[in-house]
Amino acid sequence: MREVERYVVVDAPLRRDRESRRWYGGGCSACLVLTARDRLLEPYPAFGPSSYRLLARKVSVSEASPYATAHGYRHLRVLDALQHP
Repeated sequence: MREVERYVVVDAPLRRDRESRRWYGGGCSACLVLTARDRLLEPYPAFGPSSYRLLARKVSVSEASPYATAHGYRHLRVLDALQHP
């Protein structure tokens, strides 16, 4: 996992990538997203995001889960099964 030190904004909708997992916290008003291309993002707003903040690159699920929990995002939703071909 390579955390990004500076503030990097990724435009929505994601191009050549998709959300695969979301961890919700703060009464579901905030979340973290792990993408299919192994990026950890923070969407703004949480639902129907207009942009994302890039938090880390090259993130595995086994790294993202403890990171999310440590930052108060405890409710996981797996989105891979919901994606259409």
